[in-house]
Amino acid sequence: MKNRVFVYWLSVVFIACMFFAAVPIQAQEPFRGTQLALRGLNADDEETAADDATPQSPQTKAIETKKNNLPQNPRPEANEPKKDSAPQSLEQEVKELKEEVQRIRSENEARKRLEVPEEEKSKSVEDILSAVGNQYTLLKKGTIGLQYGFNYSYYSGDVINEATRVERRSNHNLTNIITGQYALLNNLTMSASVPFAYKYNLVGTSSSQESTDLGDISLGLTMQPLKSGASLPPIIFSLGVSLPTGTSPYSVNPLHSLASGSGLYTFSGGLSVSKVIDPLVAFGNLTYNYSLPASGLSQRWGTSDTLTKVEPGNSIGMALGFGYALSYQASLNLSAQLSYSFNSRYTLNETSSYESGSSLASTFNVGTGWRITPTRSIYVSLGIGLTINDPDLSLSFTVPFEF
Repeated sequence: MKNRVFVYWLSVVFIACMFFAAVPIQAQEPFRGTQLALRGLNADDEETAADDATPQSPQTKAIETKKNNLPQNPRPEANEPKKDSAPQSLEQEVKELKEEVQRIRSENEARKRLEVPEEEKSKSVEDILSAVGNQYTLLKKGTIGLQYGFNYSYYSGDVINEATRVERRSNHNLTNIITGQYALLNNLTMSASVPFAYKYNLVGTSSSQESTDLGDISLGLTMQPLKSGASLPPIIFSLGVSLPTGTSPYSVNPLHSLASGSGLYTFSGGLSVSKVIDPLVAFGNLTYNYSLPASGLSQRWGTSDTLTKVEPGNSIGMALGFGYALSYQASLNLSAQLSYSFNSRYTLNETSSYESGSSLASTFNVGTGWRITPTRSIYVSLGIGLTINDPDLSLSFTVPFEF
């Protein structure tokens, strides 16, 4: 009986030991596989596996299956270099470099187009100075120049007739001038101008006068003795003489005829200076005029007097202005002229003489030049008189030619 009880309890202990020994083995196997599989999963898979995993759950079997299917190296991309990223980056840098070079080239080309070449700059300066007068520019040796000019001037004022009636006087002067030039040297040019004048004078509404005749021919010589440099501006000297080839005002009846010339021999000398002050061209000149006396005259003055001699007063003048190139084809210049004339003496009947007072004349000029072709330009100038001795309005139009 004792042996049977002993065998019974020994069997119970043995079965219990076997049971407790088997339970840890079966519980550890699924979780150990789960931990290995989680190494190849992302955070979402690990969270799902941790929440749902049981020893016999389907999720545990799926995780074990995924673990078995994973390669031996769980993250091969972390150890191996990216083969495509480096070539793509280098190609992109080369492309960006080419684009940058092309952009720089385009900017340089645009900058070159905006820059004015030295030849264009000198041509612009020459155009500006030619627009304000021939005394500022010289031709190259052996060059023949021909210039056509048209000038219109308008004078107006009040005239007292019979001491009781005031009438308006209007004087229209149209002059065509042909000027020829020849360059003896690079710094020496001679010129000649021949004017053809038409004048129309209207007093009131009933009395009018008109005249068409040759004007006073003038000869000139311009020279530049010194070469201009960086600090020395171009200095040009000019000499001229005006011949009384037109109708003299001392040989016609002023009540019935109009004169086309001055009736005097006039000599002139001048000094012209110009300076480039980028982007402007400044210019100025001084002139002095001397006229020879005219004698042997027989012009009737009034009813009993005869004009026999005229001693005109000399005059001195100056001009200042500047020009600006608006573009390669157009330029603009502004200038002001001032002239002071000294007293003139008139002798009547060879016995008595009278002196006129001195006078001041001044005009303001606005001019422009238009380059039609690389070798052809047109110059237009508008003058506004500032004193009673000046024309109210003057308009000039000039076209130069070179051969």
